Amino acid sequence: MEKRISTRELAAVKRTAMNVAPIVAKKNKAKAMIDKWTEEYNIQEAALKGYESGLMAQLGLRTEQVVTKVVENTGKMDKNGKEIKQTKYVLNDNVKYDSEKNEYVVTIADEGDKEIAPIENAAEEPVQEVEEVQEDNQPVQEPSFEEQFTF
Repeated sequence: MEKRISTRELAAVKRTAMNVAPIVAKKNKAKAMIDKWTEEYNIQEAALKGYESGLMAQLGLRTEQVVTKVVENTGKMDKNGKEIKQTKYVLNDNVKYDSEKNEYVVTIADEGDKEIAPIENAAEEPVQEVEEVQEDNQPVQEPSFEEQFTF
């Protein structure tokens, strides 16, 4: 397949190429960075899978789902004048301690479970009721295509 363009059209293409050259360079640089960080991410993800394999086999959870890293200031300074910080790993809300059996209970939400958040300002939100129940246990018939889109 051949396409023919005039010399003026070719000049317009060259001018456009000159105008977009910085944008193309930025795009290529961003793509290279994305590729680099994707590779780094995959390496770190593989390392995590290796370390967390026992936890995943036992609980089916990752460490971030069981504990959270918290860095707190101690209020003390070191000899260089920097604040001394203390790192703690705090249990998440899905982990509870059972003192009777002296063990921790990890609650794992099933995919079918849905947490229902309490309704704040329930009086301000109107409740809409939809009824599609017919007597005689007959299924509700869908409107035809023509009925849906006639004005």
